[in-house]
Amino acid sequence: MKTFIFLCLVIMLLPVVASSQTEVEAWYWSGTAWVYQTPGNPENLARCWASYPEAGFCNKDWDIPVKIHASIAQWLDWTMSGTRWDWRVRKPGKYGADCITATVKSNQNVLIDYHGFADLHSDDPKSVNPDIPIWYHVSALGAALPPVGSNLWTRAADMNQEAEWDTLYDSIFLHNGIQFKLWNMIEVVNCNSACEYQDHASISLKLLCQKPWIDRSTGYFNAVQEFPDITHP
Repeated sequence: MKTFIFLCLVIMLLPVVASSQTEVEAWYWSGTAWVYQTPGNPENLARCWASYPEAGFCNKDWDIPVKIHASIAQWLDWTMSGTRWDWRVRKPGKYGADCITATVKSNQNVLIDYHGFADLHSDDPKSVNPDIPIWYHVSALGAALPPVGSNLWTRAADMNQEAEWDTLYDSIFLHNGIQFKLWNMIEVVNCNSACEYQDHASISLKLLCQKPWIDRSTGYFNAVQEFPDITHP
């Protein structure tokens, strides 16, 4: 009976032992030398584990299956030529500018999310007309002039609504970098008092295909779920 219980315990433990992972040493090629990636460091550019150890002893030929699996995180590289517009307006009228040029690179889909966009509001409570309407337009980098036609412009508040063009889809163009301009247009009227008008907004870049072993707040390896999915086919 004792032998039977022992065998049962061994059988129950075999899957756990066989699938256990051990982090192995890894290096990153900098272009001139190998840079050591300290095991366990969440800031490493890459880490590697070995699992499913096997052994055998018999007078026979062996066919040992070996599997190599790589799980690639989604990366993002972006630039913005500015994060602030400052209009200085001498006379009433409608004005347009392309103050911001942006570049986004990634290896999977990226959502561009807009928050808090609204008309410019006066900081003077006694202002006759406290608001200045503002519109936005996204165009390819080659555009030289503001677009003509009201249907091409998006009101500030509507920027906060998700649209199809807000998503950059995985493509060779996105991998190499997509560049675009963010235009804005304001309309100052006679009853806008001489004071300061402003709006505080933000633009979020969301990685839509990020791996669960990445900590989204830091971009490093997740301390809670460090290990790749070893059940992946």
